[in-house]
Amino acid sequence: MKINSAYHLFAAALLLSGCRPAFKVDNGPVPRLHRRPPAVVAPKDEKAPGKRPGAGTDGIIGVFKAPRPAEVEQAIRIFQLNRGRQGPARDTAWYPFFETLFAYLDMPAGKTAFSPLIRARVAAEFELDAEQRAAGGADPELKKTVKLLLAAIDSRMREIHALQQVREYDPAPEEDGPCWPLAYGMITSEFGERKDPIDRSRIRFHAGLDLAAAPNEPVHATLGGVVSEARRSGNWGRVVRIQHGEGTETLYAHLATILVKEDQLVTLGEVIGLLGRSGRTTGYHLHFGLYVTGQPVDPLERLPAIPLSFSDQMPGATFGHTE
Repeated sequence: MKINSAYHLFAAALLLSGCRPAFKVDNGPVPRLHRRPPAVVAPKDEKAPGKRPGAGTDGIIGVFKAPRPAEVEQAIRIFQLNRGRQGPARDTAWYPFFETLFAYLDMPAGKTAFSPLIRARVAAEFELDAEQRAAGGADPELKKTVKLLLAAIDSRMREIHALQQVREYDPAPEEDGPCWPLAYGMITSEFGERKDPIDRSRIRFHAGLDLAAAPNEPVHATLGGVVSEARRSGNWGRVVRIQHGEGTETLYAHLATILVKEDQLVTLGEVIGLLGRSGRTTGYHLHFGLYVTGQPVDPLERLPAIPLSFSDQMPGATFGHTE
């Protein structure tokens, strides 16, 4: 899930306007994130700029642009210290905390780490609970922003987990590909006519393969190419389309999370999303489609042959490793 940083800052601004006590309005220009200073301890005497930071504190502040994990950890500690204070420092601690975390979450998943995200999640939940137990309860905008942050953290941790799993899967059994879009799974519905999985009274043409696997299993590009679509689209739910040249296109539908952007160049085997159940579906699976000059083609005719296992107790054919 791509987080819109502008929306987050807008939500945080609404939060500040609703917090108590009232704050002094600053009509000066708002600096850009990368122009803000690193975390410092604000001097108690604002008229003494030469004073060593930390010598007499009124509040602790800290906002970063593209922060490193260590800087996020520092921002969390600053947030917790300010929340332990009384007065304006306690109430204004949320804004730099939100801004730092959302800036961190705007970075690519491969440049973020589990540890600061887990700490941030625990700190946000703890302090929100403290707000709710206080007289008057938590501000509605604060609750909304914290929930947004927690959802973004959870999504990012799933992405990091998926990237870590990539090393365990050699997606290209042949030099030139293609490869299977999942490391393991079960073929639950093949290419061709079938009963509609939701309206069983109707026969519909199924233009692809349905591959069931665990929720959030990494989905790989079967060939290198350029992403032509990466969005939510009707019955497909979250869908990615990749153009591979010479009229060949692949489609990956019902994703839980999209990890690529339109016009992005991807390589064979690259993780492009996480398996889900978005759109019109009866359960967790990947719909994988292959098109040549706009016409659907049976993916099994193009994917490399791999061992398949069958069982009287299972409805489809299983493939790949399950470890």
